Amino acid sequence: MIFRRLAEHLREQNWTAIVIEFVLLVVGVFLGIQAANWNEERLERELMRGHLAEIAQDLRTYDAVSVELNQSALLRIAAVDYIQFEAFGSHLPAELVLASNVWKAPQTEPLSEDQLGHLMSAINLVRISVRARSGYESLISSGRLGLLGNRDLARQINAYYGNFDDLLDTQSDVFRAFRTEGSIRQFALGISVFDDRPASELVALARENPGFAAYLRSQREWAILHYNLLQRSDEGTRALLAAIEQELAQS
Repeated sequence: MIFRRLAEHLREQNWTAIVIEFVLLVVGVFLGIQAANWNEERLERELMRGHLAEIAQDLRTYDAVSVELNQSALLRIAAVDYIQFEAFGSHLPAELVLASNVWKAPQTEPLSEDQLGHLMSAINLVRISVRARSGYESLISSGRLGLLGNRDLARQINAYYGNFDDLLDTQSDVFRAFRTEGSIRQFALGISVFDDRPASELVALARENPGFAAYLRSQREWAILHYNLLQRSDEGTRALLAAIEQELAQS
């Protein structure tokens, strides 16, 4: 339509009308491009919101699971402390020193009668973090992390999952690996992974067998480190979740 009018004005040499029609054409094209850009930006914002909301849900899952992980570490410490005191009448150190790092042993609750009947289950149960990270992996595979306008949040997301991967590797390659190898070595003493013999017999074994006592203490030391690493990870989880929720609220 506009091109037909423009052709008519050219034949008539109506230069004023030609200029007006040309301006209208340019403005129309410009507004069309802008509308397309605005719509694309809106879609990108919605997609980014979806990625962030999915990451937030993953973080809530981590936060819920961490309660069980923390309890598992606390139970390992409490079980070993019980055997140590009953066998040797002494308390193990309240701090774990690794190179220049000092990790404090957390406070634990006294074991119940039922727990005393399953001390080896408590000592050998090493729960580790879940790998549910669909939100982060979806964001990375989409290539949109670099498009996140909040660059501080983008860096925080990358740093969090880098630290989380380190924690996963430590839990699998150190804590569980040590438990698996150590529990196999206890077979020679007739102790199974989930041995349910009376606590008094385990106390006697620890007193009589230095290797068994060393395994118990090492499990406690790894549990102290595990607990402290989990606390650090939990702080990162809550901080990132708060930052994402703030970003979603503002956008």
